[in-house]
Amino acid sequence: MFLKNKKHIFLPLALAIYAIVMAVIGYPNYKESGNLKEFWIIIGVCLALAILLHFVLKRREKNRENFKK
Repeated sequence: MFLKNKKHIFLPLALAIYAIVMAVIGYPNYKESGNLKEFWIIIGVCLALAILLHFVLKRREKNRENFKK
């Protein structure tokens, strides 16, 4: 049950780590092409979506607990 209760932490964290790893891998290509603004926008949107997902999953879990009671 521990993993089920902490889904709102692990899934967004995994997505944020994935976005950071892809940013590190893709940075040289964006730097050579001169599209750094596009690069930072993509990274920002990915991290913002991970944060949004965290809050959505947290609220969903809280609603489930309230419904069970």
